[in-house]
Amino acid sequence: VFSEYLSENSIANAITVMPKLKEDPELIYKGRRVFVNFPDSLLSNQTYIISIDRSLKDEHGVFLEQGLQVAYATGAKINEGSVTGTIKHIKPASAQLWKIKSEEDLSLFYQREPDYVLDAADNGSYRFQFLSSGAYKLASVDQSVSETAINPDRTVTGLPWEAIIQLGTDETVTGMNMMIPERSGPNRMNRAEWVTGTWFKLFFSENVSDLLNLLPVQVFAEGSIFPVLDLFLDNEDKTMIHIILSESIPRPGLVAFALNSIQQGEKTLLDSSRVAVRTDTTRDTTNAKISFPVKSYIHPIEEEMIVPLKINFSSFMEKSKTPAPITLMQDSISVPLMFNWISPLTLEITPEANWNPKTNYKLHIYADELHPVYGKTLSDSVATMSFKTSNFIRFGHLLGQVESKLPGKVVAQVKYLEKEPEDFHTVVNLDGTFAMNRLREGNYSLLFFEDSDGDNRYSYGSLDPYKPAEWFFIYPDTVEIRGNWDMVLTGIQFEKRSL
Repeated sequence: VFSEYLSENSIANAITVMPKLKEDPELIYKGRRVFVNFPDSLLSNQTYIISIDRSLKDEHGVFLEQGLQVAYATGAKINEGSVTGTIKHIKPASAQLWKIKSEEDLSLFYQREPDYVLDAADNGSYRFQFLSSGAYKLASVDQSVSETAINPDRTVTGLPWEAIIQLGTDETVTGMNMMIPERSGPNRMNRAEWVTGTWFKLFFSENVSDLLNLLPVQVFAEGSIFPVLDLFLDNEDKTMIHIILSESIPRPGLVAFALNSIQQGEKTLLDSSRVAVRTDTTRDTTNAKISFPVKSYIHPIEEEMIVPLKINFSSFMEKSKTPAPITLMQDSISVPLMFNWISPLTLEITPEANWNPKTNYKLHIYADELHPVYGKTLSDSVATMSFKTSNFIRFGHLLGQVESKLPGKVVAQVKYLEKEPEDFHTVVNLDGTFAMNRLREGNYSLLFFEDSDGDNRYSYGSLDPYKPAEWFFIYPDTVEIRGNWDMVLTGIQFEKRSL
């Protein structure tokens, strides 16, 4: 019985019985009441759970605030076992639980439907109730795919740090926390794009800035291997690299790019992959454009160092040294500067004296001093761009003391919560102390994890082959870093409990 009249169309998908029945029960809608008629094939001495998830809504379209569970037993006793925890995910998440029924379930449990499914609350918490004693496997997924079968290669899955949950009679197991990654599997090359001439782009599933110098790119065309003349990261998109090949590359023709995997211990940092793209004889005849800085750009500056300004072009430029293709102006005064082509697409300028904070500047870029490799120079003889500097960015320190006994090598990781997210990490010393000496002022989240594989990155585990995730603890409060201040956190306590 519910407090409001229900939306009849939402009932069928919101109410399920767990463990899964061979024949679905009949649901009868009566305004504020829903009757559940069970089939005759129920098992003896079994506790069944009527689960109502958060997709149930009332006649006004208001969804259920939190999922509910109601128990029904075919024997004399309702089981009282429970498993609870929290799921950390950027989207709504669901927890899935399998009771181990065979040896095959130990490794391939995810190939069948879970026995129990729950939508996590808004804060990520979940609670499986009315469970019988036995061994269980646990996983978490994005709520949007909770009703579909898990594909270990495609489904983004969070796992606990316990491989098996052994539940005693009417026992409660707490702290089965999980984190769901944003993407599934290791980084990989997804596709290639031919731009013009011998210029190609390779696109990856994740940031490759840390792997750039390790990328084992091989290029094939018409049965031959072609050398890579230059390879560099895109200045704006860290999942894309630019590649320049020799003039002997076939045009038109099919060009294939292959990458071998990159391993770090047992972890795959980059998956092996192969992609191909067709070239043709089309020549670029368009005018180059300036893609960065954009309109209303504010350049972040620091007091202790001069932060260069990067100017990005849409087409390759020859890296000429003189004369300078650019003038930097503050009001009507020319600002002395140094410039450097850090790639064929990006010109970096650095004023000889530091930027003035919160000041308007102008760039004059001279088309006749730019020499495009492909296409034409800028359409305007002098392109003028305005931008502003920020106030000086201030930095602070984070000092901490963990009072608890460390379960092994523990890494402290903070994530910047403002503007572009950025992670910083340090290893917690054996005496529980840790320090991060240069953090931009602002708000951060703080995470501790047991770095069992020694790579200083959190490992989410894997389904095939099965490997549990690394243990973690999320500091409950937001950490505020203030410029020129030491933020000191003391009395931090956590515990890794083994089942």
